[in-house]
Amino acid sequence: MLGHLLAAMILLLWAGMVLGISFLEAWVKFKAPSLTKAVGLDVGRTVFRASQNAQWGFLIILLAVILFAAVAKSYFLVPLLLGALLSLQVFWLFPKLNQRAELIIANKEPGKDKVHVLYGFLEVIKLFLLLSGGICFLMS
Repeated sequence: MLGHLLAAMILLLWAGMVLGISFLEAWVKFKAPSLTKAVGLDVGRTVFRASQNAQWGFLIILLAVILFAAVAKSYFLVPLLLGALLSLQVFWLFPKLNQRAELIIANKEPGKDKVHVLYGFLEVIKLFLLLSGGICFLMS
């Protein structure tokens, strides 16, 4: 039972971080009148890299809790899906977004691309998994 509670806490804390960074900070910083787009993108890259590192930490801790708490194998589905989403974001999408940001910072036009939309879509799916997984662990 303690393992379920710890897993729920990790998932819900992780969800709070995703909400705070992806759904608040990422948008709000561009509302600051003194912050240029180039500086905002540079700050955003730094914040998202730190967020991704923290998310890997959450995932590792979550897997350790589930392993050591002898939780049913079906509960591994949530961290496995989260790991897959995070891998797609970190190793495929983020490097593409980083390249686009570098072009914009260098005053070049990167052209149209759907990478940002796909990254955001995966953030929504990840948030759903985090919240639903946290609730499931709380209720079990």
